[in-house]
Amino acid sequence: MNYDEWKLSNPIDDKSYGYSVVSDCCGARMDEDQGLCYECKDHCEPMEDYEYAEKRHDNYLEDRMDAERDEK
Repeated sequence: MNYDEWKLSNPIDDKSYGYSVVSDCCGARMDEDQGLCYECKDHCEPMEDYEYAEKRHDNYLEDRMDAERDEK
């Protein structure tokens, strides 16, 4: 890898952080080739584990905001 490639590379997409692919339904590991979730045995969309964690956190914050609005 020359200097220009190194400077323009994205470590997350270059797989140097060791992220794994999980399903969007339950966050379990999945077979990327067939699109099957190992947990629920259903066809799911693949996403990286850090994206799934961020999605779950966003859903949690949204649920908290909804609960606070319901209390008023």
